[in-house]
Order: sequence, then C-alpha cells, then structure tokens
Amino acid sequence: MAEPNPAPASAPRRGPGCFTLLALAFLVAVVMGGLVAWKVVDAGFGLKWLAEHFQKQTITESFRENVKRIASTQGDVLELATLDTEETVTKYDTKTWFNDAVYLGTTVAEIRAMVVYRYHLKLSDEWKLTVENGRCVVIAPAIRPSLPPAIRTETVEKKSEAGWLRFNAAENMAALEKGLTSILENRAGVPGKIKHVREASRLSVAKFVQHWVLKEQKEHEQGGIREIVVIFPDEQAASNTAEAAKLPATLNLEVRAD
Repeated sequence: MAEPNPAPASAPRRGPGCFTLLALAFLVAVVMGGLVAWKVVDAGFGLKWLAEHFQKQTITESFRENVKRIASTQGDVLELATLDTEETVTKYDTKTWFNDAVYLGTTVAEIRAMVVYRYHLKLSDEWKLTVENGRCVVIAPAIRPSLPPAIRTETVEKKSEAGWLRFNAAENMAALEKGLTSILENRAGVPGKIKHVREASRLSVAKFVQHWVLKEQKEHEQGGIREIVVIFPDEQAASNTAEAAKLPATLNLEVRAD
C-alpha cells in the first residue's frame, strides 16, 4: 500500500515589498512637508505671541522700576491738573434770647475770591498696567488735592453786615478769615471738584505712561502698543474688566514700523 503524500511545507513570510516601502516613504515625506509648511505659515503668529508676551513683561516691569526710582529720588508727586474757580465763603452768626423767643439779628461775613486748586497723585501708591492686543490699560493711583489751595489775593472781595442789635461785624469777619484756608481745603477734595479735573488728569497720566511705552517699543522693536487707557480707582471700570474694555483710548499712539 502506497504511503500518503506529506503535506507541503508552508511558504516562508515575505518582507514588505518595494511598493509598501515607497508608500511609507511618501507618507512620511508628506507629513514632514506639512509640518514645515505649517511652521512657516505659523511663524508670524508665533513671533507675534512671543513679542506681545515679552512686551507685557518689559513694559510693566520697566514702568514699576522707573516709578520707584522717581519716587525715591525726585519726589513722590506727579502734578496732574489745576482748576481756577471763583469761591464765595459766607459765615452767619445769629443770636437770640430766651430760647429763640427774642431775635437779636444775624451778622453776615462774606469773602469772594478766585482760588487755584491743584491736583496730583502719589507715585508710590499702587499702579496696575496690563497690555493686551495693542491696548495698554492703566489703573492709576487716586487723584489728590494739593493743599493748601492758592488764593488770588488781588481778587479778594469782602462784605460784612451786622444784625440790628449786633455789633460784632469785625469779629465775625476775622473769624471767617482765620478759617478760610481750612474751608477751601475741605472743598478741594469734594467729588464735584475732582470731576472737573478728572479728564485733564487722565490725559496727564497717559502722557506720563507714554514715556515708558515708547521707550520699551524702541528698545525691543515691538511696536505693538497703539493706545493707552487710563482708569482711576474710584471708577467702575477699575474693578470691571468688561467696562474697561469699552472705554475709549485716553491717548492714541502713532506706531511706525521701521
């Protein structure tokens, strides 16, 4: 009886063919080419991000360092604005007898004069600077009155009237003159006076900050700051980012790229 034929041995595995290798090489080349192209296209955006990030740091830190140096060597005051206004200060002195039953009259003393109010901020107070998309937002220290106010002596007018049973007109006027400076100092810090000088003060701060903004742009060739926005701490936008974003520029900067 004939023996059955043995099963044929399995063929050995063949390595990847030339076509497969060529396909893999082509795929790698396409991927590498895409990465190179993406890097070339994205280079501008990447450099822009690095410049902006570097700009935020350099401008903010440079400003703080310079402010500290000024505060320690040249005084701690940045003059912001002046306000010339006519002030009238009146002092009434009324006298009665028997628990207001008998009226003895009122003595009136009045002084009218032009007064110069000056306003400043303290450099050593807290500053906050942020730079975003070409917009430098500055939260400056509070506006302060410079005391005492200056009275234009050539404009002083005095008027005094004594009541029908009063003989103290001179004394009443002397008391008014003695307390005049204190009264004007109190008036200097009222919200109404601060409101009058707020916009002039805002522009003064913007120009003060502009010195460092332009200095840093020139040194680092960044040229990214287009506008400066100044906010004071008593304004709503100082604590509200959304409100700050809506504010118009206090100072527009003309930036030229070399």
